[in-house]
Amino acid sequence: MIKIYGKNCVYAAIHAKSKLETVFVCEDILRKDNNIINLLKDKGIKYQIVNKKYMDSEFGDGNQGYGAHRTDYKIYDMDSLNILPKERGRVLILDGIQDPHNLGAIIRSVDAFGYDMIILPKNNSVSVNKTVAHISTGAIEYTKIMYVNSLLTVINKLKDMGYWICGTDASGDTLSSNIDKSLNLAVIIGSEGFGMSKTLVKASDFLITIPMKGHVNSLNASVSAGIVLHDLMAN
Repeated sequence: MIKIYGKNCVYAAIHAKSKLETVFVCEDILRKDNNIINLLKDKGIKYQIVNKKYMDSEFGDGNQGYGAHRTDYKIYDMDSLNILPKERGRVLILDGIQDPHNLGAIIRSVDAFGYDMIILPKNNSVSVNKTVAHISTGAIEYTKIMYVNSLLTVINKLKDMGYWICGTDASGDTLSSNIDKSLNLAVIIGSEGFGMSKTLVKASDFLITIPMKGHVNSLNASVSAGIVLHDLMAN
């Protein structure tokens, strides 16, 4: 069971027909949102109306008066690669993302730009937790997430399936706008502090760089992901 909280997050879970054990609604917000209880009744979802003290103790700050106990999110494994599209597929590979805020923000971009799956290594990666779910503002309900033992193994499998691997690196020599969008593409975003591993740099078919004019020489991982994922969004 995982706790989710925030208006957008809870509403997304309801509309996605996710398995919600109980939805908690703060009594204070019923004056502003008179639809939530009718919606829960219509969907046959168990709910409780609680006071602010209970809501804050159960879900913490930022709950906006909405919370829920949800069954754990489905986590895919390598056997699920066969569900990827045969044409114009889009995959995001995250090489060591450890900040739940970054992962949540990246999930929003993955959903917004129509990517089919996120793949992370089991080691040295943040797990899917309530912070990730909250920051995604509900996008996690529509995002397939896979954890694997070896990113190199899954990259080689993707290559066999006809995917081209797009690494991202400050020393890259390719603009994302120059990559053929009709291809099946797998984008790699490196970790917050160290970027992509050398092994994955060598495994990349393209090394994408993001031109910058300012004084900093790098971008936050979620910002980099948003830029590149938008540029490579399938037509």
